[in-house]
Amino acid sequence: MKVFHYTKCNRIYSIFEDGFIATEMKRTLNTTSRKTDYVWLTEKNSYPKTALPYFSAFPETSLTLHQKNKNIFVDLDKIGKTIGYFYRFGFNAEKANIKKWFNSPQREIARQNPQWIQMESVANKIGDDIRSFWFSENDLQLINFSLEYFENGVWNYVLSDATLSNLLTEQKEIIDKHKEISYKKCIEFGLLPKQ
Repeated sequence: MKVFHYTKCNRIYSIFEDGFIATEMKRTLNTTSRKTDYVWLTEKNSYPKTALPYFSAFPETSLTLHQKNKNIFVDLDKIGKTIGYFYRFGFNAEKANIKKWFNSPQREIARQNPQWIQMESVANKIGDDIRSFWFSENDLQLINFSLEYFENGVWNYVLSDATLSNLLTEQKEIIDKHKEISYKKCIEFGLLPKQ
């Protein structure tokens, strides 16, 4: 089963610098609002609305708006012109030791918290469908992964079946190019100190 971890341009730099996709608590400054500490993935072929960054200039990034009307179109190309490309990493769930969320013991524990039940309800209401969610309890190593970016209404392959520790020269150059794009966006938004 192919599953995807969707992310924003500004995360690409740190993901490739670290060599893995970190669990959610490692990269957020607001750890008190987090109910879990996983790497989240989905079977869905579209960017999850629950993973959209909120920008007031783009009302379609508001989860509240999506709860009122789940048919709101999110133009990733338009938003991407401001914040940088949207990306997704693809993995074979079985090979990467990624687990299905819906019937997992971890979900049973999370559902003991009423706030988590509400979060799942919101995800379903806006069309993300928690039955398509997968997760990793640990940092997700960049082994046998694919990388795509969204442009002109479609997902475009950058890398296929790549392993970070064993890159071909061409693959390394592609990663360096996208790291540079990401780094510039991080500087623009004040997310990294200038070197």
